[in-house]
Amino acid sequence: MISNDEIASILERFGGLLRLTGENPFRARAYLHAADTIRHLAEPSVDLAAGDRLREIAGIGEGIASVVAEIAATGSFRALDSLSARYPPSLLDLLALPGVGPKTVIRLYGEFGIADLAGVEAAVSRGVFRDAKGLGQRFEGDLQIGLAAVRARDGRIPIGRALPAARSLQAALRRLLPGRVEIAGGVRRFAETVDRLSVVVEADNVAVTTAAIASMPLVVKVAEQRDDRLRVRLQSGEESDIVLAKPSEFGVVLLRATGPASHIACLGPLPHEAGDETQVYAALGLPWIPPELRSTETDWSDLARITALIGRADLRGDLHCHSTWSDGSAPIAAMESAAAALGYDYLGITDHSRGLGVARGLDVGRLRAQRREIVGLTGGIDVLQGAEVEVHRDGRLDYDDETLASLDIVVASLHSGLRQDRATLTDRLIRTIANPHVDIIAHPSGRLIDRRPGGDIDWPRAFAAAAEHGVALEINSDPSRLDLDAEMAHDALAAGCLLSINCDAHSPESFELIEFGIAVARQAGATVDRVINAWPLEQLRHWLAERGRQPRPDLPGEV
Repeated sequence: MISNDEIASILERFGGLLRLTGENPFRARAYLHAADTIRHLAEPSVDLAAGDRLREIAGIGEGIASVVAEIAATGSFRALDSLSARYPPSLLDLLALPGVGPKTVIRLYGEFGIADLAGVEAAVSRGVFRDAKGLGQRFEGDLQIGLAAVRARDGRIPIGRALPAARSLQAALRRLLPGRVEIAGGVRRFAETVDRLSVVVEADNVAVTTAAIASMPLVVKVAEQRDDRLRVRLQSGEESDIVLAKPSEFGVVLLRATGPASHIACLGPLPHEAGDETQVYAALGLPWIPPELRSTETDWSDLARITALIGRADLRGDLHCHSTWSDGSAPIAAMESAAAALGYDYLGITDHSRGLGVARGLDVGRLRAQRREIVGLTGGIDVLQGAEVEVHRDGRLDYDDETLASLDIVVASLHSGLRQDRATLTDRLIRTIANPHVDIIAHPSGRLIDRRPGGDIDWPRAFAAAAEHGVALEINSDPSRLDLDAEMAHDALAAGCLLSINCDAHSPESFELIEFGIAVARQAGATVDRVINAWPLEQLRHWLAERGRQPRPDLPGEV
């Protein structure tokens, strides 16, 4: 029987090919969203399709449900076969390279006959792109770096995929079994990537529990089984260790399964029995240490600081999100409503500036129109009109000073030129930080985990500049970024910098990504006083006023 992961991969392939063709982007997005939904279903989608129950799932309409049924019967579907005849699916691998979007992929295929990564590598080695119009030596250099990043991938699972998969497994096990079920391993610690999932299950009878787990619809096969643990492959494609623990030993087993080994070693000999982790730490004369902090170097002399670290409930708003005015998928009112539902007091709408054309960036005329919409909102929270302003390769910002000064808040981002040399890139970032109209630097390094390394920046210089000018540095909560990472955020705090923990949300659902950013901030040692979007609105407004921001001045051209 074909697994959920295999069906999801087929839908992803089709959605990716639709992106290449330039067809309706909403159709491509629907297939990609459906793929993600199906991958994490608790039941085999084949069974749901057979019972005509797929359409009961949000995001799965009649068309996609019929496609899933066709895949279940034949292993493919006609629309995919037709599109694959025009464009080799291997073209999708090229999208993993930095600076390569759908239009570039089509050009590489049509003009140079390149259909896969091997073809790109061969073309780079021959210098094919150096004299090509619109490509050139810089493009070639970016490809070399991207190819190296692809080769360096080790098959580990990014936390953004691992955590939902682990929670689906946990929920299924809790429905099946009477005892406790807890996520463990790197997923519980919010590690950036993990080699597999890990779950601890309370079990009085190992044989009965093992048999029940092996028969779960969510489990494709048992890859390994010994004594008190199994390794299973899931419908979603991941492998998971499932460790069985007696009730009296559950706390000790969970602690060991969570790790890491370095933390366990620092704790010393553990008690043989403890019903929960709190009892284990208490037996060692220690307070309970949250899992996300166990991968960091623990200061055993100041464990009381743990209670002062920022938590999700401390956030009062989000200052970096997008709407349908640029590349978001929801209108401002829907984003405001979602933020209000989370208990936020304010929200920064920071759609892209005009320089990022691929994201439908706003010119000044559209900014004025957006201002009128924001003024008319009635959702009950304060909505700040900002912008995610593109920083050009020469350090200029995408709007003039008058426009920047008219916004409620300015987030500056380096999306291009990340391969500039260290001195040039550092000077460019510091010039941006020193601009009196810039309040936040978004995803400062520009990295994409497993896809693109961050820029080569002299971080001590950059952090010193941010501290001097009072500019906040972002912890971007998107699990594909996590930028700043925990080590960099720790160094930024040590240098005297402020932080802002944002989701870079492009949909209402994306606000839930904040838990990833919070974990990074806690690992870095961040407290409420150093995170600007943990401040009350009055304090945030005061900070912005001290930075020269006036209460919503007119945009250029307004009367």
